[in-house]
Amino acid sequence: MERTTARHREAVSGRVLGFGALSGVAGGLGMAMWQMLYSAGRGDGFWTPLNVCMASFVYRSEAKMMVDDMMMHPGMSMNEPVQASHLAVGAGLHFAFSAVVGIAFALVLWELARAGLGRLLSTYQGYVAASVAGGVILYLVMWYLVLPWANAPFKDLALRGPFFVAHIVYGLVFGLVAFPFLARRERTTKL
Repeated sequence: MERTTARHREAVSGRVLGFGALSGVAGGLGMAMWQMLYSAGRGDGFWTPLNVCMASFVYRSEAKMMVDDMMMHPGMSMNEPVQASHLAVGAGLHFAFSAVVGIAFALVLWELARAGLGRLLSTYQGYVAASVAGGVILYLVMWYLVLPWANAPFKDLALRGPFFVAHIVYGLVFGLVAFPFLARRERTTKL
């Protein structure tokens, strides 16, 4: 009996991780689209969030130079020429981070459901609201804890308001995509 329960729990955990990663990538796509559309609307270039901001985690000297240029020329556009290597690195980092955060979201929400919030998280609205709240928490962690020491030039380049909205979009899309997968998982495991 114990053995069967252990196997069942492992299978559920593996599925939660997989669906979390998949939903995280979907959330990352929504977040990237918001940032790119906002950037294009400001005249900063459609690809700038991936080409410059995310790539600044690797290409630090160029990001530092860009911040210095912006200080010398206030209002300067960040519309840098698109470089394939920067775009590939920026997209790769963004979607890898999105998948990891998606796994973390799925695990936290799964554990919260097991800890007594199951009724709230068993509805589409409740799950999506909890995911959006997770996006707000993610923003606070990124803005105040991670970016200052991990990538200060990125924080200098990012606009606080759109960055906040982007994290809400991440949580929203994550919740919209993850809930149907996880609800289907719950229906199949109860049989």
